[in-house]
Amino acid sequence: MAGDIFVSYSHRQGEWVWDRLLPVLEAGGATVHIDRERFTAGKAVLPQMDAVQDAAAISLLVLSPEYLGSDYCRREMLRALASDPGFRSGRVIPVLRTACPLPAEIAASEPLHVSLLDDANAEQWQRLLQACAVTLGTTAPAWLEARQVLRRTLLRKQSVNLVVSGGALWRPLIAQLRRDLAAQNQQMGIVDLEKGSTVPRRGLVAEMLAALGSTLPVPREPEDLAELDRVLATRPFSCLAIKHFDLVAHRPHYGIDLFSALRHQLMETRRLVLLVHSRAPFAALLPREHPLSAIDLQTVELSGC
Repeated sequence: MAGDIFVSYSHRQGEWVWDRLLPVLEAGGATVHIDRERFTAGKAVLPQMDAVQDAAAISLLVLSPEYLGSDYCRREMLRALASDPGFRSGRVIPVLRTACPLPAEIAASEPLHVSLLDDANAEQWQRLLQACAVTLGTTAPAWLEARQVLRRTLLRKQSVNLVVSGGALWRPLIAQLRRDLAAQNQQMGIVDLEKGSTVPRRGLVAEMLAALGSTLPVPREPEDLAELDRVLATRPFSCLAIKHFDLVAHRPHYGIDLFSALRHQLMETRRLVLLVHSRAPFAALLPREHPLSAIDLQTVELSGC
């Protein structure tokens, strides 16, 4: 089971740590302790740094020339090494992100380190995740690639279908995408078709509107669709993630009017963008003549391993 992990790094590697390493560790269930989230203004830095490091069971040292040239980083490294002399308990994991010799304090014990000079090296990522008791249900490069394509597509305001197979962890991926979009001032609501409230059409529309921030009551059918149009018309752009879209095939009572209304917002007004999660490809879930069957939807596959 993933535990608490402290990441020690130079801020020259900060973008990689925050955009690649941190999402992978958190998606796998780890609690990551890192300076930018834990420090408080107005308090001395070193005691806070020590407290953050001491709260973790594992110290990840992201080594680089800049790291080894930093007094702060070396201090964190030496404190980590003191907690596990000789690398006997696996509490300290050296990670090479930029080419540099292992410092003498580490090299003397000849630990098995992780080399992520090549960020696409699935074997080295797996070595790291295994040491941290983290699993994604797929390879880290595949998970990160799916996230990158999904994020890029949604930021372009294009709809996309996330097709998941096997045990790949897609829930934290969608949660991470929500944070990614929020960082770009783009909000994404989430609707889960496994919720009982989404079984009736009016309930689904209510969940969609609530996910978009509307607190108004939803009228009965067919006025529920008019309310959906009204809310979307007040916003320049709306983004929704719909989980378990496969269930649509088992809910014919949603009716053609709902999907015609969605198609209008997706294709005509361009006010709505969807992230559709499913096990089967979107096109395979709908009849050929279905209103949504012709929408422009990119497919991103995430396969378990």
